[in-house]
Amino acid sequence: MVNYKDKPLDLYYRMKLNVELCEELGISIYSFPMKYHPISDPNYFRNRDFIGKHWNRKFIRAIQAVLNSTKGKIGKSKSFFYKAFGANENDFETLLYMPETMIIYRNHFEKNGQVFQWHENFSNLPENKLTQLKEIVGKNDFSNIESLTNDYDILKVLFYYTIKRNDVETVKIT
Repeated sequence: MVNYKDKPLDLYYRMKLNVELCEELGISIYSFPMKYHPISDPNYFRNRDFIGKHWNRKFIRAIQAVLNSTKGKIGKSKSFFYKAFGANENDFETLLYMPETMIIYRNHFEKNGQVFQWHENFSNLPENKLTQLKEIVGKNDFSNIESLTNDYDILKVLFYYTIKRNDVETVKIT
């Protein structure tokens, strides 16, 4: 279960441990991360809006985007795990903030260089702008980015989040 009292890095460590145990013990362990939903809380009987203290909408969507490609399970391949979730904590945190379409079509966006452009723009923001950007991204609503900030550097990064799945072949950011 994820999104209760745990932190996103807790999920990363649990999944990584399973992958490492598979290799060390020569066995197959499959993890199926699932979003926590407080079914006994009347506020959440009819909706799936619960967000844990250490999570946000974007983090939930990022995990779901990766799991969509794996049919919900995490297998035993270290190389796949490192590619999908990151080789370390920094890579994993970067993945959580990566635009959803770039997660789903990562090979495409890596091949055309846009993942690297996004990452460069994202990571080169000064700390105060990065903090503002992370707050915006955490809400996972990019329907009108111009209303979220008037800062050019932040808008430049936010543009990547507006790329839709059906735009994958046509959008080229320079």
